[in-house]
Amino acid sequence: PILTNDPSDIEEYSSAAEKYGIPQGQATECRGISYVEFLVPQNRVSRIAEFYDCVFDATTTVFTDPATEEEVAIVAFGSIDETGRSSQCLIFRETTMELPAYDGHHISLYVGDSKDDFEQAFKNAEEAQVLWVNPRFSDKVTNINTAKKWKQFRFKNLIDMRVGFPIHGLEHEVRSVEHDSWPGR
Repeated sequence: PILTNDPSDIEEYSSAAEKYGIPQGQATECRGISYVEFLVPQNRVSRIAEFYDCVFDATTTVFTDPATEEEVAIVAFGSIDETGRSSQCLIFRETTMELPAYDGHHISLYVGDSKDDFEQAFKNAEEAQVLWVNPRFSDKVTNINTAKKWKQFRFKNLIDMRVGFPIHGLEHEVRSVEHDSWPGR
């Protein structure tokens, strides 16, 4: 599901949102969606968390949801307050349900506080060999120079960092804070 900052979403969807996202009834400076939750096959969330930690130096948490006993990974993005709550996060929840094939949907995210942070994320993605050019778009980023030109790059597979095998499909459009669309401008 796609969730908003509405406190009823927190009540309906999971205790994880309240624990790691916006506390119920509090306002946020988030300029987008507070969190998005993805269902993934079993035995993947710890490797997904490791991927985000390695490529983006993201704050990640893996835990067993006491309400469902499912393994969950929280990947924090945006600002993190003194309680450890992030303004935005991705939630990956393991399920035994049969999941549909990846349909090409994507997310966009801004990394870091500077172009140096963006360039480091690009280098990490390049080293992980996950860079991808979506043929539908004109930003054909294949190296650091084109990433700097477009101020963004893409990848579509989260991989097991230990063996390089894809473990979840989700296109990411990764943007620099210098991108013209950055909401902080």
